[in-house]
Amino acid sequence: MIDNTTFKRYAIIGQLGFVLIFLLINYIENVDYYPNGEALVYALNYTFMIGAVAYLHYFFILPIYLKGRLWLYLLLFLLTMTSFIALYYIVDYLLPFEYNYDDEDTLLTFDAIVYDYLLLILTSAYSSLYYFVEQWMKNTTTHSELRNEKLQAELNFLKSQINPHFLFNTLNNIYSYVQTGNEKSGPMLEHLSSILRFMVYDCGENRVELHKEITAIEDLLDILRMKNSAQKHIVFQHHGVKGFHLIAPLILVNIVENACKHSNVIHDSEGFLKVDILVNQDDECQFHISNSFKPKPSKVVENAGLGLMNIKKRLALQYDEHYTMLEEIQDNIYSLKLSLPLERKT
Repeated sequence: MIDNTTFKRYAIIGQLGFVLIFLLINYIENVDYYPNGEALVYALNYTFMIGAVAYLHYFFILPIYLKGRLWLYLLLFLLTMTSFIALYYIVDYLLPFEYNYDDEDTLLTFDAIVYDYLLLILTSAYSSLYYFVEQWMKNTTTHSELRNEKLQAELNFLKSQINPHFLFNTLNNIYSYVQTGNEKSGPMLEHLSSILRFMVYDCGENRVELHKEITAIEDLLDILRMKNSAQKHIVFQHHGVKGFHLIAPLILVNIVENACKHSNVIHDSEGFLKVDILVNQDDECQFHISNSFKPKPSKVVENAGLGLMNIKKRLALQYDEHYTMLEEIQDNIYSLKLSLPLERKT
């Protein structure tokens, strides 16, 4: 769609072209009766009449019609046309040029005046068309800007929703480790600080380097491992990731955090959580996560609840229809596959 600025630029060019063509036609009509210079003056006089009525109609008369005042609009339009037709003929007669029409021709006739009125109505209709198209463009642009602002506000809100369960749980773990002098408290706090730093400083834009998202996932899984040292089935692999790959921030991190929350890897050493990220040659990110969980009917049906709904909304806002996400629950195992296009840093 043409934006409002481009439309105005083309409209100005179109108006100038229309005026020049109209001036040329009038000049050609008058050059048979007058020398070149005088023919141009007469053509300018007629073009001025047409342009003046068209622009007065556009700026002052047409808005009266749009306010529902039809009779006043018709009256003003008729008075404006009549006044400028009269002005045109007065100027035409006052010009100090020799009259060179044939004897059988007269300048002021009923047919000529009717022609002038019809021409003014047509040019005013053209100005009305431009007016309505311009208003439509303005309304479309305004609607689009409001929609984008609303979507951006919604996106910012969704991005700002950090799972409080994860934060409080991790902080409680760190607190208990500090109280007991556990050596895990320092590394766990360092990983948590790294995640929060990523969320606060790197996620303000619509796209972030994929390797930074991966670092945040590694920090998250390291915290999970520290909560159960006996757990050996937390696996994270990634392939094909380059420094120039960009992705919408906090989508993959939130999916992993959601899986951590609903899995049973903390309390069951036989449980598992596997994450795999593959970037193919077409810069498409193929993300796969699976985890075991302890059956909880009220939560399993909703799967990840509000957390996953948040993720789906952000995917729809930032990738429209250019992504696929498939979920599967079978034998107490949850699996999610996500495929989305990556951008390249320029």
